[in-house]
Amino acid sequence: MQACGGAHGRSRYDFDSATNSCRTQPAYCAQAAGEEAVVPRAVRTFATAGGSAAAAVKLLDAALKQKVRKALEECADNARKEVIVANFGPRSPTPQECNEQIRDAQGRTLTRAIKLGNDMHRFAFQCAREKLNQLSPGGFSLEPTYLYDVDSGKVKWLSPAEVARIRQRGNLGELKGSLVPDVVLHSGDPAWVQAVYDFKFPCADITYRAAWRNYPSEHPYSGSNQGAMYRKAFNVDEVMLIQPWLGAGL
Repeated sequence: MQACGGAHGRSRYDFDSATNSCRTQPAYCAQAAGEEAVVPRAVRTFATAGGSAAAAVKLLDAALKQKVRKALEECADNARKEVIVANFGPRSPTPQECNEQIRDAQGRTLTRAIKLGNDMHRFAFQCAREKLNQLSPGGFSLEPTYLYDVDSGKVKWLSPAEVARIRQRGNLGELKGSLVPDVVLHSGDPAWVQAVYDFKFPCADITYRAAWRNYPSEHPYSGSNQGAMYRKAFNVDEVMLIQPWLGAGL
C-alpha cells in the first residue's frame, strides 16, 4: 500500500534544550562544575545515591509516556484531517490519486502520496511542538540527528548547528547512516534518549497498520528497519509508530 510521506523531506525544526528547561524550571535542575550538559536534579540525586543515571531517566519519563502518546495521536489525527480536507474536501484520495506524479513547490517530481505526507508531517510537527512544550518542556526534540556506529554501539547526537555546517560544507557522507526520528523524549539532554516516535501517514487506506520502513540494499543498515535500529541504537523500550485514527503501535 502507498503511504503518505514515506520519504518525507527533513528540515530543521526547533528543539527544546536542557538549558531552556532549567531556565523556566530551575528548581528541577543542577549543573556540576565542568559539565557541559544540564542534567535534571532527580537524575543526579538518584545516581549519587548509587543508582544508574540511565535507570533514573527511565523512571522520570514513565508518567509522561501515556500523555505524550495521546498528544501525538491527536496531532496525527488533526494533521490528516486538515491536509485531506484542504486537498480533497470530505473524501479520501483514491489509490490512483496517491500514485499520481506531481511537482512540489521546489519543482521536484514526486508522488502525491509523498507530497501529502510531507504536508501532514509539517502540521504534525507544529502540533507536537505546542503540546510537548506543555507536557515536557525541555525534554523533547523534533527530528534530531544521531550518528550510530554499529561496530562500537556508540551513538552521537548532532546539534542542528552541526548538521547545518555539514550540509553547508557539502560533506553529506558524514550523515550517511544517521538516525533521524520524528520525535524523541529525553532527559533534558538529547543524548539521553527515553522514547522514540515516528509519524506514519498512509494515503488512500487508513484502516491498515503502517510498518516501519525497511532500509534498501545499499544502505548501511540494509536488512533491518527503522524501528529495529532505533531500539538497537537507543536501547529504549518505547519505540512506536503514530498513525491517524489507529494511534500508537509497535
